[in-house]
Amino acid sequence: MAKDKGKQKKKKSPLIAVTVGKHHDEKKKGGKKGSISQLGREERQMMLTVTGPQEPLDYPTHLLALSDGTFTKEYEIPEEDREKVFRKLYLFDSPPSMDTDMMDIHEGKKFKVKDFRVIREDGGNFIVSPFYPASGGTLLDWVQCSAVQKDESVVVVANVFRKEPPKDTKEEPSKDTN
Repeated sequence: MAKDKGKQKKKKSPLIAVTVGKHHDEKKKGGKKGSISQLGREERQMMLTVTGPQEPLDYPTHLLALSDGTFTKEYEIPEEDREKVFRKLYLFDSPPSMDTDMMDIHEGKKFKVKDFRVIREDGGNFIVSPFYPASGGTLLDWVQCSAVQKDESVVVVANVFRKEPPKDTKEEPSKDTN
């Protein structure tokens, strides 16, 4: 019997992302923000580790000016497709509803999930905060407002990544077998 115990498969631990932020104090002290493109690059690389390279979405894009003087491509997603795209690209288990109040810890500002943006960079499609142009907050920088402490001190939130990579948003045409 002792041999059987040694042959049991080990369960894989879930891959988690931990969001840690001190969202208001830096602004009050006049702290200098780093380059958005550098900050965003590190976060995008972490997300690409989970998703791998992705095909571009089938939506038009426009250039989005960032506060550090650089530009990125932002998708123009029609209102009727926004929830479908969000669910496809959301990296964690249990996506929040589109009406959930979130906070971007870089900006210390609240927003509704439905106000998300999707950008195309580094071979991936990324959900970002509506405040991304100002301070580079990606999905990894979102916390539910209910998790924010009243004294606005450090916030720590852990999210479990999806077990399956996001699926394509394109609907497969139905095949008529008759």
